[in-house]
Amino acid sequence: MRPRIAIFTATRAEYGLLRPVARALREAGTFEIVWLVAGAHLEARLGGTVAEIEADGEPIGARLATAPGDDTGAAVAEAAAATLSAVAEALVRLRPAALMVLGDRTELLGAAGAAVCLGVPLIHLEGGHVTEGAVDDRIRHAITKLADLHFTAHPDYARRLVRMGEPAERVHVVGSTGLDDLFGAAAATRQDAERLLGIDLAPGHVLVAWHPETLSGTNPGDAARAVLDGVLRAAGGRRLILTGPNADEGREAVQSELERFAAAHPARAHLFASLGRERWAVVLASADALVGNSSAGVIEAPALGVPSVNVGDRQKGRLRPPGVIDCPASAQAVAAALAKALDPRFRTSLRRDAPADGGAGRRIAEILARTDLAALRRKPFVDGPGVGGG
Repeated sequence: MRPRIAIFTATRAEYGLLRPVARALREAGTFEIVWLVAGAHLEARLGGTVAEIEADGEPIGARLATAPGDDTGAAVAEAAAATLSAVAEALVRLRPAALMVLGDRTELLGAAGAAVCLGVPLIHLEGGHVTEGAVDDRIRHAITKLADLHFTAHPDYARRLVRMGEPAERVHVVGSTGLDDLFGAAAATRQDAERLLGIDLAPGHVLVAWHPETLSGTNPGDAARAVLDGVLRAAGGRRLILTGPNADEGREAVQSELERFAAAHPARAHLFASLGRERWAVVLASADALVGNSSAGVIEAPALGVPSVNVGDRQKGRLRPPGVIDCPASAQAVAAALAKALDPRFRTSLRRDAPADGGAGRRIAEILARTDLAALRRKPFVDGPGVGGG
């Protein structure tokens, strides 16, 4: 009987990044895969993206209704607590050999805590990043210390985990799974995006992905309004494709601004609660630019050679490939940065900055196939140089 790996997902972005891993594990035939689907996936108001998982034919072992009731900090904390309880029940019933999580969402504190309490080895993807503008930064580092096995996107991130006391033999550099499915969309055209969206995108389009900055101290609605006003100033006649924000504190204020903007500019602005992974990749690959504060602006967009305007501090600390233009969250600054991004000379100066094969999922499957998961339950702490002494 093949050992079972449970994969936890609570958001659309997380699922898109984990899907290549599940596919590679399934193709390798070494493990049985089962999904724990929680949070925003099960909420129609947040896109109801469980439908995408179902359409992919992925095996869902548990549906966990743990999304926050609203966008306050208290509701987010309650959702994390509900996630711990719900994931614990699912792990007891499904008895996986390991639980896999990715990233830094607040829900992961609950999922990781359940695994630790039950002695289920925890596999963490995308540790080692720094994102100083969001509470996610501390969550990511906390999960690093709870996790038993790590798959990172870059050698710099791996070195950071080792400096945090993680055993080097349990830290593997595999690249970003966000690139695995991109290359099929790399040659996507505006016509491909039009077909998927049912929208006329002439004379081009700008993709906008803005989420609340949970540590900025600024009003999230005001910040969203400034970003949208800046985009409008510099986008020319281009269509504007807007995606809904994450279920973070301040989400409703951002959502209200997006809806207001789309209603005020119905011929140009189109708001989607969720594009889904296929439409997202095609729309991004064929875009004239990406504007916002999503991690896609510093990972996926540069890999496709798409100019990216990264606004504010949410991604502060991540590595910056060519093609990323940083600016503060003011309309004037966003307009100036987008004007630069849309300059044809800027785009032609870009190079794609990604692994040649985008095979992070395959590399993870290969490493897991030769890993004794049961042996991961005991994790040593490795002291760095200069620790201890007399």
